[in-house]
Amino acid sequence: MADWRGRWLQEAQLHASFSKDPSTKVGAVIVGGDQIPVSTGWNGFPRGYPDTPELLNDRTKKLPLTIHAELNAILNAARKGRSTEGCSLYCTHVPCSLCAPPIVQAGIVEVIVPVGENPDYDSRWFESYQFSIQLFKDTHVTLLRV
Repeated sequence: MADWRGRWLQEAQLHASFSKDPSTKVGAVIVGGDQIPVSTGWNGFPRGYPDTPELLNDRTKKLPLTIHAELNAILNAARKGRSTEGCSLYCTHVPCSLCAPPIVQAGIVEVIVPVGENPDYDSRWFESYQFSIQLFKDTHVTLLRV
């Protein structure tokens, strides 16, 4: 039997590498129950917006422009007319409080993240993670750390 979870987490990591953000790289892959990928995403600016070093290195300008990887994957699926209902989301990090509600609303039933995340990243996003973890519990979205 194939280690699908490990493979999809590797795929999420590959997509994280596509991000041009110099400080944080996040990747996401949405997969159907048949192990066929539905969509992918990484954190970055909207299509066509210039991702200059000046913007990428200025957090006050960068943060409001950045679409997170999870939301990007959901939007990419919508753009192509692909349903995410009943799918799994593989992500390089626990989704933040901005991404968790759209994940639930998109009908995603399972979120899989790797064990042993980045301590610096985790410390910056800890409170946001706690919100997401509780939202997933309240809405019966399974969160797995593998």
